[in-house]
Amino acid sequence: MWSKIVEKFERYPSQIAVVREFLRLGISVRDGKAYCGGIELIPTKIADAIGVDRKVVVSAIQNIEMDEELRKVFSSIKPVANIADVARFYNYGVLEIYAESKKIGIVSGITGILAREGISIRYILAEDPEISVESKLTIVTETKIPGRLVDEFLEVEGVEKVVIS
Repeated sequence: MWSKIVEKFERYPSQIAVVREFLRLGISVRDGKAYCGGIELIPTKIADAIGVDRKVVVSAIQNIEMDEELRKVFSSIKPVANIADVARFYNYGVLEIYAESKKIGIVSGITGILAREGISIRYILAEDPEISVESKLTIVTETKIPGRLVDEFLEVEGVEKVVIS
């Protein structure tokens, strides 16, 4: 899908930035407007947050709606809450895995280690490297993750860096 977006917006790099944020944040586009869930977002506020002109946001929305495939995709997007940001308030564990995005088996390798240790997963999010700055897998667990598992996580093929909090 990302290649379709880049192709559609290749002459408009500022609009690509808007579309990337819409995807990253789960902002949908319907009837010429942007929404977070059922809440309508104001183009001026979106533009301020992204660092572009309001007209760029409006144009990106119009371009999305003029393309049948993109209109279907963006009208169906929903926001996802990242509970990793509040996990510490619940005494949950947070595991961040930075890895090669194209490697197969990273999620199963990491979750297999957690399962073997009897650590229950509350939340998992794999960020798309074409949308996010880094390719990152975030896992929130019921309990804190023992530091002794870091070396095992690093042994999973494709894993480059591990952060436990």
